[in-house]
Amino acid sequence: MANGIIPMLGGRFIRDEDQVLGLLDALAPSVGRHSTFAPSVEIVRTESAIRNVPKFLQPGTLFVVQGMERLSCGGNVYIADRDRFILTSAPVGFRIDTDAVAGIPLLAIHVAFDPATAMDIAQEINRQGRSTARTMAICKTCGSMDKPLRDLLARLLTILRDPLSCRVLVPGLIRELHFRLLQRDDGPAVLAGLLGQGTRGKVLKTAAELLSRRRTGVSIDTVAAAAGISLSSYYSHFRALFGSTPLEYLKAARLHEARNLLKSADIGIADVAQTVGYKGISQFSREFRRYFGRTARDEQKLLQASMSNIDLV
Repeated sequence: MANGIIPMLGGRFIRDEDQVLGLLDALAPSVGRHSTFAPSVEIVRTESAIRNVPKFLQPGTLFVVQGMERLSCGGNVYIADRDRFILTSAPVGFRIDTDAVAGIPLLAIHVAFDPATAMDIAQEINRQGRSTARTMAICKTCGSMDKPLRDLLARLLTILRDPLSCRVLVPGLIRELHFRLLQRDDGPAVLAGLLGQGTRGKVLKTAAELLSRRRTGVSIDTVAAAAGISLSSYYSHFRALFGSTPLEYLKAARLHEARNLLKSADIGIADVAQTVGYKGISQFSREFRRYFGRTARDEQKLLQASMSNIDLV
């Protein structure tokens, strides 16, 4: 694409950065989270800064085209802005700060990470003799935006408003995105986690079991033993991966699930607490307020009035 010019729908041509911002403005014209014709792609727009907001980020790649998101986890800080992206291959809890004002909104794209696509690419990589067996597994990383990624993002955004183009072209672009991410420096470490290689990879593989059993309770000792890892080693590697203990991780998952349930006006606080696995409303209310900084009742009112900034990161 000569001179940094990319074709748009309708035959118009404009420069890369102007194109991407223009497309994002059209896809997310108002504050909030916006779905697209591609189920795995979501656009976010926010026009006010937030500070120290908890978020349980689902697996995916976060691209911030305008503004900045700072994600903290276990003492590590990850930055997403026009020059850097964040990739998570498993659900991870963060504390988030953003920079945004009404005149310069934060505009971001989240593309879901698909383990099946990644595993298929991993098999192709292994067939080429590129082993990841000695690489220590990770589930989150931050990388720099290069020209191939910028071009791919522009192509993706160009077709998101057309349902036919999305059905035909998005699967190939999503596969290309996974391939490019896994070919980067941290790609082998992400693959090692998906494949469960090494002690840390085995620990990472247990996260899905912990989350699936979070409502009914789970014994960390049993999970560690089933993975063939000593309890002390399990806790050490879990904290290195997720920035928290297994119990803290499960608590965050339950509280974020509870918060999603509170969006419905037809459910009471006690029912929410019971649904996500709390035996009593007192403990739930106390932990919800400590984690989110508001009572569950106040949060429910904000959510139903579409006024909560937590949905905008």
